[in-house]
Amino acid sequence: MSLIIIGEAAAKVMDGYAEFAQTHPEVPWRSMRGMRNRIAHGYFEINLDLVWDTVLTALPELLKQLHAVRQHVKDEDHGEDQMKP
Repeated sequence: MSLIIIGEAAAKVMDGYAEFAQTHPEVPWRSMRGMRNRIAHGYFEINLDLVWDTVLTALPELLKQLHAVRQHVKDEDHGEDQMKP
């Protein structure tokens, strides 16, 4: 996975679907966007230890969070289908 692409996606969600992002505060939207900016622009130095820690620790946790969000959305969709006549 590309941390830059993940950060871009997080920024798009925050900008285009702010209510969705606010409904799911367990997802670190701002941190993902911040990591993207750090890598993309360099800001004079990239902390490779932090990047490596992100890959080893934060990405697996993010995958769990996104899976839970996806399941929540799927459950909401099924609930709405049951309410339709």
